Amino acid sequence: MYFLKKLKWLMLACILTSMSAQVSAHVLKNTTAQVILRDGQVEVKVLTNAEHLISALQSEQAWLMGDIDKLMPTNLSAEQQEEFAKNAFKQKTSLRVNQQVIVFERVTFTTSNNEAHDLEIVFQAKHTFTTVDELAISFPKSLGAVHASFVKPQYKLLGAGDTAKIKF
Repeated sequence: MYFLKKLKWLMLACILTSMSAQVSAHVLKNTTAQVILRDGQVEVKVLTNAEHLISALQSEQAWLMGDIDKLMPTNLSAEQQEEFAKNAFKQKTSLRVNQQVIVFERVTFTTSNNEAHDLEIVFQAKHTFTTVDELAISFPKSLGAVHASFVKPQYKLLGAGDTAKIKF
């Protein structure tokens, strides 16, 4: 009887362990990006893994293949690594709105506690188009595959009790 009780607990522990392994296997480890197009502005939020990014920027093979223009030295401080990565991203991230190249004015890095995506990179650019018909963006190869979503918010002011009607 005691053996069966222990066996039940052992089986329960095995089942819970396998379930938690399956749940963690579904964590998206690829880089993700959200491109938000607003009136006169484009914001790009990139979520990635900092360790992977730094190793990609320090990869001699990536440099030889032309994926990066310059190797990141291994002895840089965290601030110097961030500055190096910012410059690399400004050079290798391409944004076109209505077939016109748009330059990113600001790039910021923020760390988070998320295991898969512990680094958020935010690019900001301005444009002067009243209507945007086309947007094209490409990311540095050092990010790897990027799962991107594109958003164009629609703003409405709703009075108390009003209903918003939006067409997509």
